Amino acid sequence: MDLSIEKINLSGTISSEIVKIIKDNLLNGNLKPGDKLPTEKELMEQIGVSRTPVREAIKILEAIGVIQIKRGEGMYITNNLSHFTLNPLIFSLIMHSNDMEELIKFRQHFEVLLMNMIITKEEKNIRPIEKVYQTQTERMNPELSPEELVDIDLEFHFAVLEATNNPFVIEIGKTIYEIIKPKMIHFKNAQNIERTLATHKYYLDLISGKLKFNSSSIVQDMIRNNEEMVNESK
Repeated sequence: MDLSIEKINLSGTISSEIVKIIKDNLLNGNLKPGDKLPTEKELMEQIGVSRTPVREAIKILEAIGVIQIKRGEGMYITNNLSHFTLNPLIFSLIMHSNDMEELIKFRQHFEVLLMNMIITKEEKNIRPIEKVYQTQTERMNPELSPEELVDIDLEFHFAVLEATNNPFVIEIGKTIYEIIKPKMIHFKNAQNIERTLATHKYYLDLISGKLKFNSSSIVQDMIRNNEEMVNESK
């Protein structure tokens, strides 16, 4: 299948432009759920790019549920496409995912928003968050790989997302974490398990009202914590 391809904008990353090409082909109907995508080599030839950005784009598309890779068969547009997949705001986040420093800053402010949403709810249920935290204290150990540690770490953040009961926030949050996940794996190691658990306990104490909620000081704490965690991994 030949894709409908417009001129690539070289001001951004090539992988993001490839993601945009797939999105545009879905929106204009050239691609539909269940369609088989061209192979990596065919994509390289059609778009006129090297293998690396094609593979990066495929990883992004697979992570957010746009494509499914079937071993020995190829790549397919998933049959379970939802409004999440084609949400312009979600794709906008993906398009700007190369600016990781700004995305991390956005995540910090976003998480303050999450906590404030939960705190100000008339009826809130933070028990699922507490249960995730308790299991993390038992499961996070130095023998796990960075990938495994990040997966356990993100369980807590996903539980916080769900506690907002806001579908817009949940969709945006999940995308933010999927984009940031590779960066988290890069600096996650056994030495900062304690820091991760302490951060989650801090979140819990804020949400439960044990600590006073002050958005500006919380953001500063997050920034400092991230900087220290990155430095520890070097």
